[in-house]
Amino acid sequence: MDLNNTYIEIDFDVSPTEGRDILLALLSSHQFESFLEKETGIKAYVRKDNLNMINLEVLTNNIPSNIVVSHRIAEIPYKNWNQKWESSFDPIVVGDYTIRAPFHPKKTTANELIIEPKMSFGTGHHQTTKLIMNTAMQIDFENKRVLDMGCGTGILGILASHLGAKGIMAVDIEPWCVENTVENAKRNGCEQFLEACLGDIDVVDGTYDIIFANINRNTLLRHIPKYSQQLQHQGILLLSGFYVKDLDEITQKCLQNGLSLESQTSLDEWVCAKYVYSDS
Repeated sequence: MDLNNTYIEIDFDVSPTEGRDILLALLSSHQFESFLEKETGIKAYVRKDNLNMINLEVLTNNIPSNIVVSHRIAEIPYKNWNQKWESSFDPIVVGDYTIRAPFHPKKTTANELIIEPKMSFGTGHHQTTKLIMNTAMQIDFENKRVLDMGCGTGILGILASHLGAKGIMAVDIEPWCVENTVENAKRNGCEQFLEACLGDIDVVDGTYDIIFANINRNTLLRHIPKYSQQLQHQGILLLSGFYVKDLDEITQKCLQNGLSLESQTSLDEWVCAKYVYSDS
């Protein structure tokens, strides 16, 4: 089994459940890549090769004594993610777009995006993807250059192409996300406008009119100074992947780098924030 294609699910039970926010705050500062809130706690996901960087005993010792936390650990192989998606991924509608997999019936709206998720994040189902797509649909993308950081399935870059963008760079640290993005771009007929690149923010050069970054709070805070350097004057930065409680910290970091908050939307405590860059 390829270690890089194996994830670890750590299933935390928290009592009382109000302690979930405290646990989530602690987990967010470690190498976990995604979280799923459940009725009795949180499920946290980390690549198997990063698990040894997390000391669960030390982490849970930082929880207040009145909160009881227990956990169970399970491996999730790559093939199980695919099986889960194909059995549970239903088409959804965001704005006037139907988002569906190739094995679903054709669109029920004026437009559609055909996205096969494989192991990548970004099918339109998560609150952050819905938020950032709805915000993007209110922006003029005609002939714009777009950067999609943490592209996952490529859904945001593909949407940008549908909305008129002509130069799209999609970047992700995971090889399967880059491969998935290339495949999905071809499915949606925009491969001539979209280039997918393996790496982190350091592989990005040039300037852009619009930047998508639907990642997580810690990565965003680290990347914001670079985003400001990559934006044209009056360029737009759309950020999501963080909670309402993190908005002030994100906005303060943006202000320090010439980015002003123009608008925000939220759904189930998740946020999409629109910032505008001024180099004056």
